[in-house]
Amino acid sequence: MTSGSASRRGERLGGLLRNLAITLVLTMLRVGMRVLSVVVPTSRRVVVSGFPDTEGNALETARALLRRYDGRVVWLTESPTPHRDVLALAEKGMVLTPKSSPAGLWHYLRAEAVFFTHGLYGSPRPSRRKPLVNLWHGDGPKKTRPGKGAGSIIPSTYLVASTTLFGRYKAEAFEVPRDRLLVVGNPRTDQFWAPASRQALARLGITGEFVVWMPTFRSSRAVGAVRPWSESGGGPDDYLLALKPLTEGLQERGIQLVVKPHPMDADARNVEGALTITNEDLTEAGTSLYAVLGRARGLVTDYSSVWVDFLLVDRPIAFHVPDRDSYTRTLVPADTLDWLPGELVTEEEPFGEFLADLDADGAKGRVLRGRVAGKVGLNPTSRSADALVTALVDRGALSTR
Repeated sequence: MTSGSASRRGERLGGLLRNLAITLVLTMLRVGMRVLSVVVPTSRRVVVSGFPDTEGNALETARALLRRYDGRVVWLTESPTPHRDVLALAEKGMVLTPKSSPAGLWHYLRAEAVFFTHGLYGSPRPSRRKPLVNLWHGDGPKKTRPGKGAGSIIPSTYLVASTTLFGRYKAEAFEVPRDRLLVVGNPRTDQFWAPASRQALARLGITGEFVVWMPTFRSSRAVGAVRPWSESGGGPDDYLLALKPLTEGLQERGIQLVVKPHPMDADARNVEGALTITNEDLTEAGTSLYAVLGRARGLVTDYSSVWVDFLLVDRPIAFHVPDRDSYTRTLVPADTLDWLPGELVTEEEPFGEFLADLDADGAKGRVLRGRVAGKVGLNPTSRSADALVTALVDRGALSTR
């Protein structure tokens, strides 16, 4: 046996042992938290948890709760150095507690409602007296069907969505009844209407008009209890070459291409002639992703849920999907790529329609975008976080001032 094959066997064995340990710990946590949630009395507090700490759905929900909820709002921090927006909310009265601390567990058990984006503490089943609100992280065509292993199932009392169509599929995947689906919009989209300042953009390196490319990840990196996986199906990896007509067309128009990789993407998505920004860059610049998108002239994406949110600002969208025939995640509905609200890029005239729509300030694609917004049942609100709080108050899950 060569040293290389022995090393690979060791890595596989290490991965299996890691996954087994994660499953065991999460199973014990899930069962234990479920039992304790039934017996520990609740108090006038709610818990909010987002991944990462910059996650807009969690931040905007916490902001709305601070305005309207008449109890204590507790934020479970992921990072030892919380994001500046989290710290700003703490100055307004929000309590910050490390998620992995005994205090964090205690706040969870005592909370009368819990809000999260990716599950929490093994994702125990909700009790009647403690509604769990799954904010999730967007509506889109990628099928969301959690596995049956610990850490995969994410039960909740209520599920937040921005569209009736994609929300319906999410509710089915998470086994949430239709009447518990809250189509109030994604709270993070409230940031569109408070766009990034010119100074914040300059700190990122954005010096003029720009378009954002936001691809979904095909291969993920391991983050905490999240295991790495791939959805690429071994498809083409020449996406950089395929982007050349876009970068050249934007340069001719004096428009920057800004690349924002998914935080779990194993690929850095570096593009020659483009500016790549990360969550860390956004934090240092004192702004958020959706505040930046609020300034963008247009969006290039693929299967990502971001295009559904971007419909709210009614600007040009293009869909760069070089691995359409090899992407392994199921799309729902299956024909989504046939009715997208913008150009599905092909080899014939790549990005031609998108660039023309940019030249027309979005006028060429406006009818199509409106038609798709109606098809998916997009909630056109600009106050999603407040709409969420109102929906929960109406259902008796929260009380407000």
